[in-house]
Amino acid sequence: MRRSRRPDRGVDADVAVIGAGPSGAAAALFAAQGGQRVMVFDKQSFPRDKPCGEGLMPSGRLPLRELGLEDAVLSGGAPPLNGVQFGLPGREPVEVPFPEHDGERAGLGIRRLGFDARLAERLGHHSRIQFSPQTEARDVRTDADGVATVITAAGEVRARFVAVADGLRSALRHRLGWTVGPRPPHRYGIVGHWTMDAPVDPWVRITFDTGLEVYEGPVAGNQRMVGLLCYQERMGEFGGRLESRYREIVQALRPEFRNAEMIGPVSAVGPFWYQASTVAQDRIFLVGDASGFTDPITAEGIATGLRQARAFAGALSSSSPERDYRLAHRRLTKDPRRVASLLLRLSRTPALVERGIRAHRRAPQTLTKLLGVGFGYWGFDRITPREWVRLFTGR
Repeated sequence: MRRSRRPDRGVDADVAVIGAGPSGAAAALFAAQGGQRVMVFDKQSFPRDKPCGEGLMPSGRLPLRELGLEDAVLSGGAPPLNGVQFGLPGREPVEVPFPEHDGERAGLGIRRLGFDARLAERLGHHSRIQFSPQTEARDVRTDADGVATVITAAGEVRARFVAVADGLRSALRHRLGWTVGPRPPHRYGIVGHWTMDAPVDPWVRITFDTGLEVYEGPVAGNQRMVGLLCYQERMGEFGGRLESRYREIVQALRPEFRNAEMIGPVSAVGPFWYQASTVAQDRIFLVGDASGFTDPITAEGIATGLRQARAFAGALSSSSPERDYRLAHRRLTKDPRRVASLLLRLSRTPALVERGIRAHRRAPQTLTKLLGVGFGYWGFDRITPREWVRLFTGR
């Protein structure tokens, strides 16, 4: 990445980043690696927790390594993820290994509480980054002189570029008039953590039930994240009893958790489907979930955010940074979003899930190829017409 010139007269920083979650922190760190002077704002204090699938898919490990963070994450106890087990209640699941690509195969289970704290610490100690937690960014605009201004609770900040990374329901994306959605059918996530006296299971496990899925994966030590991804018609069950109903569903669909201990609070998030009318215009860029999000069913959120952050920083040295980022963003998200939509269609119909499982037993490479499309490794043409027919018919 080319080193930038010094900030313009009257500019406080080369780059201002709003949001210090994985996408925003990575955008700041990649920009600083390229020689930019960066200011980061987040309305929260750290450490903080957030409802999340807490899986870093294999496609996210390279950017993590490029930031010099992979060793710290591994030393913090992040367990490997070898693939996904798909199943129906009371049935034997099928194992779908992650595809190998450029020597990368395993993902990582990442507890957001510790991961976000580690990112915040890195931001706070970087010589080219000024990090301001507990500082809300209330608005952003591009002035007549072509400089972007961020209005924060502490005053105004002028920067050559702004990365908006304030999450799924981005307030600043809405202020810019760029929000599209949410679009039905509405889906929500309900997340909790459990401890089990059992060996680490290096698989993401998804169990499909009517109107919801149970999504489970290891995150640290003997801790497991267990999330429910629910369609709106199931959410009425949780009114006034979020934690107790969550526990009932988890233990009914995953009987092994009847002897496990639930730790910490249960939290909910959603609805999910949001898009943006543009992801870059007039020196303002959307990064991570703020730039659009289909559904957590692919578990690609953190990895995609890290890759978008790298693309954002790489575009800053271009003569047309907004155009270059829009093109890169489209390359990073087009096929993964189509995979998410396809999996949502499958999840909505138990008969289709059963056919997909049956197809995998007959031709185990098909779902692994589909995961590779979701990771952005290759296109849909990797899957043959015969494999598509088998996936939807089970024959």
